Amino acid sequence: MSEVDHIVIDGEDAPVLVDCDIHVGYETLLDLAPYLDPATRELVVNCGTNGLGMPSYPWYHPTGWLRNDAFDRASTAVGAQLVGQTLDRVRANVIEPLDLAYGILTPDEAAAFSIIPNGVLAAHLARAYNDWLLEQWLEREPRLRGLIVVPAQHPEAAAAEIRRVGERDEFVGVFLPGGARIPYGSPVHDPLWRACDDLGLPVAVHTHFEGVGIAGPVTAAGYPDHYGEYHALCGAGMHGHFASILCHGILERYPHTGLMMMEGGLVGFVGLLWRLDTVWRACRSEMPYCVRPPSEYVFERVRFTTQPLEEPPDDRLLAPALEGLRPWDTLCFSSDYPHWDYDEPRQTLNRLPADWRERVAHRNATAFFGLPALVAA
Repeated sequence: MSEVDHIVIDGEDAPVLVDCDIHVGYETLLDLAPYLDPATRELVVNCGTNGLGMPSYPWYHPTGWLRNDAFDRASTAVGAQLVGQTLDRVRANVIEPLDLAYGILTPDEAAAFSIIPNGVLAAHLARAYNDWLLEQWLEREPRLRGLIVVPAQHPEAAAAEIRRVGERDEFVGVFLPGGARIPYGSPVHDPLWRACDDLGLPVAVHTHFEGVGIAGPVTAAGYPDHYGEYHALCGAGMHGHFASILCHGILERYPHTGLMMMEGGLVGFVGLLWRLDTVWRACRSEMPYCVRPPSEYVFERVRFTTQPLEEPPDDRLLAPALEGLRPWDTLCFSSDYPHWDYDEPRQTLNRLPADWRERVAHRNATAFFGLPALVAA
């Protein structure tokens, strides 16, 4: 990577940029057929009436999941999931106009592999997806990096998949969806964390598929009726994983891995972290592996992505509300392309204090994912 110190967005200088959340995916599950073992390929092609399908949301966005310029509505295929996300389109809509130094690719429907009942099937699908991602995206574009999709409901198989591809430079972490059967700090998941620790790979937990498949309800109150409710509340599941990981001492027991919380909001984590520190002092005897206040692990080893950045009625309220997360050290830019609530980087960065922006734009993410350093010329 050449030494650079700025990019240009719409004619204005901006910091070097790393986008931590660019969603890509196959058009249909059949795209993975060439990468599947024969038995799983047979299931994908012939299951049910129309072939194997993944569980999906009971809520639908009222005007569509994607940015209108991210795909061609006239060519939308029946049954397509993340339509129109070719490498050329992602280059044209994200990499080139934003002059990205790096983009981290996150899955769309493939995140559902972790919330289907059959963990063995999920493992075969995840393996095929990772091979597809390598061949179709990562090997063709050096500015992109991937997160390994694993079957979270089958931790031993997840660990095996991490070890299979985790030493490749194209992969910089492991992806887990917010929807889950068991919180990710549970000892059930230790094989997964051990594999990440052995390879020095971080884990990214991303809001996705809460309340779908084998995942629990979005909240303890049950299922919301509206997509808008779901979208506002899905961070609740992320809070559950966050607390579980910290209280089980995952970051103490596995010192060579880290955690990124993606798309779960930000302000809610501030109050939760204060509460966790308080209850840790009162209840620490039941958390023997969490040997320090949870906030100390967070500031050292946990990172958060900007999208969706809360929008208070007065923008002056935003920075003080976030300071409890030490965002100058823990916050990383993400756009969530191509989803409907995509965040344009200049707008996001301009809402943050000037002395945070360079670290949020690229330095925090570069260090967290172990990317080649971007040094000012």
